[in-house]
Amino acid sequence: MGEMTKQTLWVKKRTSRGGGRVVSHRERRSLHNINRDVHKNQLVYSHYLLKFVVIFALGLLWVRLGVAVGPFTALPVGLIVGLVIIAMERLREWRNIELLLLILACSLSYLFPVGLVL
Repeated sequence: MGEMTKQTLWVKKRTSRGGGRVVSHRERRSLHNINRDVHKNQLVYSHYLLKFVVIFALGLLWVRLGVAVGPFTALPVGLIVGLVIIAMERLREWRNIELLLLILACSLSYLFPVGLVL
C-alpha cells in the first residue's frame, strides 16, 4: 500500500430508468484562477468608479446665463447630459445609483459655490 491512487467521486444518478454513474467534475481553485478572477473584478469595478466620477463631474456642470430666468441664473447642462447618459445604462441597479449621484452633485453645486460654471 505504498502509493494512493487518484480517486474520482462517483455519484449515483437518479432517473426513472435506474440510471448509471456520473462523475462530478469540479474546477480546482488554483492561485492562477483566483488571481484571474480578482483581476477581472478590479477591471469591472474601476470601470464603474470612472463612470461615477464622470457622472459626479457632470452634475457639477452649469452654464451661467446673462439674464435671470425666474430663480435661476444658471442652467444645469450637466444634469441634462447626465440624464441622457444614465438612460442608456443597461443595469437597473447601477442606473439608480448613478441617478442618485447625479442629483446629489447637482443639488450640491446649486446650494454651495462649488463646481464648474461655463
